[in-house]
Amino acid sequence: MPRRMIPYNIEKYRDQSRTYAMFNPEGRPHVVCPQCRALVLLCDSLPRTERQKIAATRVEEPVAAMDLLKTMLPCGDREAKAIVAHLRKAGEGCSHCGSEMPRGALLCPECWSVNLDWG
Repeated sequence: MPRRMIPYNIEKYRDQSRTYAMFNPEGRPHVVCPQCRALVLLCDSLPRTERQKIAATRVEEPVAAMDLLKTMLPCGDREAKAIVAHLRKAGEGCSHCGSEMPRGALLCPECWSVNLDWG
């Protein structure tokens, strides 16, 4: 079990009613981040080239990446911000704690933060 997911945190994570009150996934594939409790859309419908374009834009200008994402997907500001915040930079570790992660892993083994590997 990761160090930060003690039984108390696991119990808190089970109740996700607050997350679903703020976000509406509307049947789209998603995951709730155990670290920040944001609902992160997985965006399987986006082609790989568009995901890479968003990831490249995020490195220099996160707000522009959010706007670009909102034009490509039917999502609001909160959903776009959650996606952009959980994008992992190519060749780097976890977007939250920086620990090493295997390519394509969704959850960090140390902090359980969601990491989208689009780069």
